[in-house]
Amino acid sequence: MKTIRIGSYNRMQATNGQLSFKDKIKLIQKIMLPSVMASIKINYFRFKTSDDFDIDQIVIPDTQMVKVALDELEAKANISIYNHSWRTYFWGAALGNIQKQQFDHESLLIASLFHDIGLTEQHIHSKGCNCFTYESAKQFELKAKEHSFDEKKSEVIKDAICLHMNGYIDHSDPAEITLLQQGASCDVISDGLYKLPLSFRNEILEKYPRKQFNKEFIELINLERKSVPNSRTALLSELGLPLMIKANLYKE
Repeated sequence: MKTIRIGSYNRMQATNGQLSFKDKIKLIQKIMLPSVMASIKINYFRFKTSDDFDIDQIVIPDTQMVKVALDELEAKANISIYNHSWRTYFWGAALGNIQKQQFDHESLLIASLFHDIGLTEQHIHSKGCNCFTYESAKQFELKAKEHSFDEKKSEVIKDAICLHMNGYIDHSDPAEITLLQQGASCDVISDGLYKLPLSFRNEILEKYPRKQFNKEFIELINLERKSVPNSRTALLSELGLPLMIKANLYKE
């Protein structure tokens, strides 16, 4: 029987987002080395800049489901989460291009726009589950079914949203899953930021400013940690995520 991965949408359905003791041990083993390496790279490469990158290489799909995702984000998210969601897409898509990965821009963009919906005011206090990523994926699923969105793409998007909080990358995953995680990690702790040209970074940050995102995201993490002590958010918080956010390279 195939093991259902910790953090996947199917695992969330089975556990409602709660981590067992064994789950925590497994995640800690997976997270620790990548977290240490990320901290080293962030500081080692802090003054490094990459070659120019043309923002026009990044596609903004004009599809019905993208419009639905954007309407959902605009209706629910404050400016801090709204801008973070867009930056996540641009960082992830840029890293995908730089790494010469083939990926579906529509799926990555939809996942980026939905990935933190569960942290918005409409859901964080009343979500019927124990993980904001599962709530985000469920909100996407409702809209996807309502608009008869492609089922195969939906499965990838749901897993991308749920898995992005695992704290490590499994390169056997579809590119859309790894790039959402990379894009979100780049924006939250500046992991991989050095790979992006300074001109490109500045252009995205000017268009989608951070608006004290560090402070707000730490507050949201603490809120979820206190209300859901057996979640991945709580585990990552105990492993030092708030400190990594404070130490990122963004000026706010």
